[in-house]
Amino acid sequence: MREISRRDFVALSAAGAAAPLILERGLAWAAGTVTAQQIVDRIKANIGVEWGSDDVDTFKAGDPSTVVTGVVTTSMATLDVLQKAVAAKANFIITAAPTFYSRVDASTPGGRGGGAAGPARGAPPARGQGAGAAARGGRGQGAAPAAAPPPSPATVSGPGTGASAPMPPTPPLPQSVVPPAPPGGRGAAAPAAPDPVYAGKNAFIEKHKLVIYRLTQHWNQRTPDPRAQGLAAAMGWPRPRQGDLVHFDVTPVTLEALARQLKKALQTRGGIRAIGDRSMTVRRVGLLPGYSLIQASIAMLPTVDVIVTGEMQEWESATYAQDVAFAGVKKGLISIGRVVNEAPGMQVCADWLRPIVPEVPTRFIPAGDPYWRPL
Repeated sequence: MREISRRDFVALSAAGAAAPLILERGLAWAAGTVTAQQIVDRIKANIGVEWGSDDVDTFKAGDPSTVVTGVVTTSMATLDVLQKAVAAKANFIITAAPTFYSRVDASTPGGRGGGAAGPARGAPPARGQGAGAAARGGRGQGAAPAAAPPPSPATVSGPGTGASAPMPPTPPLPQSVVPPAPPGGRGAAAPAAPDPVYAGKNAFIEKHKLVIYRLTQHWNQRTPDPRAQGLAAAMGWPRPRQGDLVHFDVTPVTLEALARQLKKALQTRGGIRAIGDRSMTVRRVGLLPGYSLIQASIAMLPTVDVIVTGEMQEWESATYAQDVAFAGVKKGLISIGRVVNEAPGMQVCADWLRPIVPEVPTRFIPAGDPYWRPL
């Protein structure tokens, strides 16, 4: 449904009860009282998948009771995107990727190699403390290794899962960059100075009263996968007969030309990387949105000419594809990058949200390709 202008609202009011639903939405638009929490409640009611309890799809910054002036969807809530949202008079940002640089998404940096940390939002214990120490055998405390939790649908990727697997845990930083212990081992270390990047981003969010919500685990579980749906639309690929939005039969094109088409359609600067004979002919493309595991690549590659994925481990899927190409098999793999991969799906999200939240403008703002390539 299109947005209702004030002129339309006056005309509809004069028409009496001819369109009660539209009038109700028009009144809400005029009052401008929809809050961020109310929008999230509508998302949960309309998303079409069972809403689980996790610490990923939650508010990351701001007050949920804030009255929303506009909604922005994006693949990553970078400072650039936040500034553009403010310029567009939007104060509610819905992002696919973390705002504060890690899955925990805490607004302050964490300790040794753990990324952002802290007890907020169900964060796990810091490395070397609590469960983390138990998982390593306690190191002198006699604790038995903790059993690994069973995998959830949100930790796997591949055809039909519609899920985006989290990145593996960050390894500890080398000892050379770990702050030294206090002299003599006595007393607590002085508190570290605030990180200027975290501090600056928090200050900007607070100054402009922004509210940020992460929507990724549940959004990517929708069928069809919104990321694949958006990428296919951006590329102009015909919808497959199976309707799975995983395999696409395309007009014959070389692998190099396909990579160029992806670069142009997605407006990337340097993040796209390809493996395989650049002159090979591609007729069938397979999509592995998000972070793809080696098992998904092994299962898909025999059924397609090339896999297009968001990101992967170089020593897993990339090396596997490299060995296949080295053996003379005409197969390829193209990695477009996680942020670029999420963007088309968040365009789909903006389109999906408009009729659900008609009171305020909703738009998509791309985060862009974070990489550039030297000439």
